[in-house]
Amino acid sequence: MLRSALNSAMREELIDKNVATLVQPPRVRHSHITPWSTDEARAFLESARVRDPDLYAAYVLILILGLRKGEVLGLTWEAIDFVNEEISIGQQLQRVRRELLLRETKTEASNATLPLPEICANALRGRRAIQDADRAEQGEAWRGQPVGSGLVFTGHFGTPIDPRTVNRRFADQYLAAGVRPIRVHDARKTCATLLVDLDVHPRIIMRILRHADVSVTMEIYAKASSSQTRDALRRLGESFE
Repeated sequence: MLRSALNSAMREELIDKNVATLVQPPRVRHSHITPWSTDEARAFLESARVRDPDLYAAYVLILILGLRKGEVLGLTWEAIDFVNEEISIGQQLQRVRRELLLRETKTEASNATLPLPEICANALRGRRAIQDADRAEQGEAWRGQPVGSGLVFTGHFGTPIDPRTVNRRFADQYLAAGVRPIRVHDARKTCATLLVDLDVHPRIIMRILRHADVSVTMEIYAKASSSQTRDALRRLGESFE
């Protein structure tokens, strides 16, 4: 931030040199988290299906499709095509100060249409049934959108779910399942590990996970065909069934 401010001062000819560029920042050592194995991920989902049915579909999308937490919470029913078995990612839900706002995805490369494996489709159908029941129970107190539209994951009154709530309930679930503690973001990384275990080619994995450096990746690997992507996700879904 200081370097950026001093660069602006140089452009305005207020100073001659940006001394911040001479400072060598300390090296940051990143902790390495080992993602879950297939057995750990399966145990987590089996526990969540019973203990937290409201968010079970969210956990499935994170582990099977590698969606980011904000992308899952910002998902709408209009973005899900059950007939053609596809799901479109184009927005995310974020907490900004004290507000929950829908914003564009992390990067332009994050926008994508992915195949919808059967395990994800079934979980989403279950989620829709739960939401319909909430809507019927609350009646006029329901604050969400009409049937078939609006956010997929909402509270019992139809309001968006706070990302911090997902963090807390995710932690409760891995404790209940008896698996190693990891963050929600690490669960997304688990998707990549599971795909590697299935011998899926790196270029297909990059397309599925929509990494920020996808443009660099695509210069090295040819674009994966939609049939390859669909087959890879089908195999991953079947490994959990």
